[in-house]
Amino acid sequence: MWNMPGNLVLTVNNGFKVLEMYMWLLDSYVLDYFTDCHWNKLPHSWRTALDNVDPQELGKFLTHNNTFRSHQRVWPLSLLALQVASLHLSVPREQTHFKDLLNAKGQWSGETDSRSNALKQPSSIAHYLSSNRKSSQVEWQNAERMPCLKHPKLHYVFTKHVKPKKQHEISRMAQMTANVAQTESCQYIVDVGSGLGHLARLLAYGYGLKVCCLEAQENLSCEAWKLDMELETSVSKILKDSQNAKFHRPVHLNITVDTHLTAGNFTQAVKKALGISEESFDFGIVGLHSCGDLTPILMHLFVQCPGAKFINIVGCCYMKLTTGIVSGSGGYPVSEFFSARSHSLSYEALEIACHAIDTYRERLCLGQYEELKVHCYRAVLEKILVKYWPHLRHTAIRSIKHSNNMTFTEYVTLAFIKLGLKVPLEDLESEETLLNLSQWKQVVVFYTLRLLLAPLVETIVLLDRLLYLQELARKTTFKSCLGFSLQTVRT
Repeated sequence: MWNMPGNLVLTVNNGFKVLEMYMWLLDSYVLDYFTDCHWNKLPHSWRTALDNVDPQELGKFLTHNNTFRSHQRVWPLSLLALQVASLHLSVPREQTHFKDLLNAKGQWSGETDSRSNALKQPSSIAHYLSSNRKSSQVEWQNAERMPCLKHPKLHYVFTKHVKPKKQHEISRMAQMTANVAQTESCQYIVDVGSGLGHLARLLAYGYGLKVCCLEAQENLSCEAWKLDMELETSVSKILKDSQNAKFHRPVHLNITVDTHLTAGNFTQAVKKALGISEESFDFGIVGLHSCGDLTPILMHLFVQCPGAKFINIVGCCYMKLTTGIVSGSGGYPVSEFFSARSHSLSYEALEIACHAIDTYRERLCLGQYEELKVHCYRAVLEKILVKYWPHLRHTAIRSIKHSNNMTFTEYVTLAFIKLGLKVPLEDLESEETLLNLSQWKQVVVFYTLRLLLAPLVETIVLLDRLLYLQELARKTTFKSCLGFSLQTVRT
């Protein structure tokens, strides 16, 4: 069995201590704010300090670095300690190597001076990041090999039909995948959960890799194929026939990747789709936004497939993970180390780990907190629902567009239409409702406190996955952890 470094053991143990101490906060849904009187659960010193805090100051507090200073109020030491602990026990969102993560986390197991020095930096491993980013990149400059990627008139073919936010994710994911594929001399890529094939097209037509797309929904595969043809049509108008002949069109395979799919069947299906007759072949596995259990399932396949040279995955929807203390099965935990520890992560804790802390913090700092009133609206709505229809507690309400520009009455009216219920008019402007609506800043404060712990919850999930791969794939080394991305190479 792989011996886990003592400094990482200490980091994990400290992380669990913090989570266990504040699990009551993680498990408190914001929509239950008024139903369960969440504000009264906070320590008295916290309530006193935060009762009239300005949301912009709160945004600075949420900033994940050590530059936070306040001249407006005395912050409780316990709250400041929580902010610092969450910062230094969480994996940074910047790219870093696993070995450097171990080294940096080791500062927490050193003497007091070492910990003090670590606290002076925005992150305890921040000084590794810039060098790692440079050393981990393989420059792609060969225009002849990648005519689509380098041609000034063809850049748009990879961004067409893709939202701006997704463009950055796909571009970064493709670059990381192409870099490690070149380093490992691996020309085949299996894109699991490929959807409309945006990532696959960039890998195939952009970087010249041979891609097999696995997608459970046949309609998405059909649409992806149409987009492939649309791209080829656009490219053929600009590039020469000799250049077009070099393309490797992605192949699309409708298959459900779940716990019932064996490594052998997985490999055979991919080989057949790619037309490979050799007994063995090398390939990389990629998954962009692998939902819930799909990420650990892909990790299991990576470990069990001898031909899998690397895996590059970005997980999402942690709250959909199957949880249970059974090593190697389910979604969390998967490592022996985490499975041996008696603990649990609730649905609520895993759900908050998915939230976009950067976007929320930016809105607070820019003073765009009027848009955050919807959290209060939903909590007041929940209070009314529970009063008349207790069986509808925590009922999902489909997204209400432009809710930030609505009055509470408009919001509730639309919500009740979606629920098929009659609006209790007497409650819309009752004294209790108006009082609750006036406390919207407190709701924002409470949500912010939960969000402060989100990176730490995600770190626990990510470290569990890292350790699982280290335990079972003994010849595996970790190349990088980029935000939500785990990139692992078999050596």
